[in-house]
Amino acid sequence: MLFTSPVFLFLFLPILLVIYYLSPTKFRNLLLLLASLFFYAWGEGLYVLILISMILVNYIFGLIINKTTYKKIWLTSAIIFDLGYIFYFKYLIFAMTTLSTVLLKTGKGPLELPQIIMPLGISFVTFHLISYVFDIYRKDIRAEKNVLNFSLYILMFPHLIAGPIVRYKDIGVQIKKRQFSKDQFVEGIKRFVMGLAKKVLIANVMAAVADQIFAIFPQYLTGQIVWLALFSYTLQIYFDFSGYSDMAIGLAKMFGFNFKENFNFPYIANSIKDFWRRWHISLSSWFRDYLYIPLGGNRKGKIRTLVNIAIVFTLTGLWHGSNWHFIFWGVYFGFFLILENLFLGKVLDKLWFGWRHLYTMGVVIIGWLFFRINSLNYAVYLLKVMVGINPNKIAVYQLGNFATREYLAVMLIALVAATPIGRNLYQKIVNKIPAMEIITTGGLLILSIMQLAGDTYNPFIYFRF
Repeated sequence: MLFTSPVFLFLFLPILLVIYYLSPTKFRNLLLLLASLFFYAWGEGLYVLILISMILVNYIFGLIINKTTYKKIWLTSAIIFDLGYIFYFKYLIFAMTTLSTVLLKTGKGPLELPQIIMPLGISFVTFHLISYVFDIYRKDIRAEKNVLNFSLYILMFPHLIAGPIVRYKDIGVQIKKRQFSKDQFVEGIKRFVMGLAKKVLIANVMAAVADQIFAIFPQYLTGQIVWLALFSYTLQIYFDFSGYSDMAIGLAKMFGFNFKENFNFPYIANSIKDFWRRWHISLSSWFRDYLYIPLGGNRKGKIRTLVNIAIVFTLTGLWHGSNWHFIFWGVYFGFFLILENLFLGKVLDKLWFGWRHLYTMGVVIIGWLFFRINSLNYAVYLLKVMVGINPNKIAVYQLGNFATREYLAVMLIALVAATPIGRNLYQKIVNKIPAMEIITTGGLLILSIMQLAGDTYNPFIYFRF
């Protein structure tokens, strides 16, 4: 069930909110847990049993790690168990396909691949579970003894499918006791509507152009059109994912919870290091705290630091998907981070902000090409077309076929909204005209609903990650 689906917007959410606030406080956690199970089972059916089994096993691991003197052994066992699940559902076919390709080159027959469907949200659930047992091991938290509270932490529907990654130490107290206020509820509605508008009114428009162009026979694409597609995708993926994060944060507020921010205007970054401090913050900080630092971080010399960066970003790419183009994408960003760590960072510090920003966005936008195209050869081909090395001479399409007035208007709004300028300007207007906030929220909600009602095209990039 997507946050943008009519079933969620007009049935699940309003009914749950009414029942939730009419229920006694002591029953609200149980109600939210049951609702979250229903939310997941709506689209995934019996796969919900897989999540329940992972939760129960990690609940027991947490209790054991909290008391035993053999903490490292039990932590390792828990991590192996969790990674075993994600390997089977997300990476087994990829590993077998790769091995099968190698076997074919040696003259042996291909492997018979099993039929495996990856459960929604398993990557996010796995990272939640690993952070939980790891924090118990480091004595940052104590194990949760109430299995229902622990289950709610993992299964809470606002972050269940696509994050953000919420750590137990940031939300454990709120699960047991939280304040309910009208202001927080209203703030949640505003944040949800803003995220809905970003997803439906901006990301979907950009997605339509990007998907249409990338589906065209490559020999018909000119450099300008490929740049338009990639620029559209750059805006799509930001407003798609940050919009979904906004909706998750808004939903959490409606139920009395506070999630940390997941995006901080990443497209104003002035280095790749700065970009990853601003993009998908909960994932970046997870890799930092549970992989980079345990590997030694930057505490064991320059060479070890660079190796750790390479490991982290290779695995970051692999986390996004079981395909070589995702791995390459991670290695690609790791390469630039290593360069910045070696010497490029000092060079950038001496440059004018505009040049630093141009470098950063150039690297990011080209990086999205390798993220979007699932064939490295095809991505390289398009890159050559973009820079004029291998220009196509058959100009079947023109920019005007895709860059319509509606697209250009939405693109202009997106460019402003991707920076603090739009937020700051809006806040100044609201400070002078408080009623404008209600008008804006209501207007965006109506426009979003109208768009959803009139268009069935509603993709979501991170839905299966």
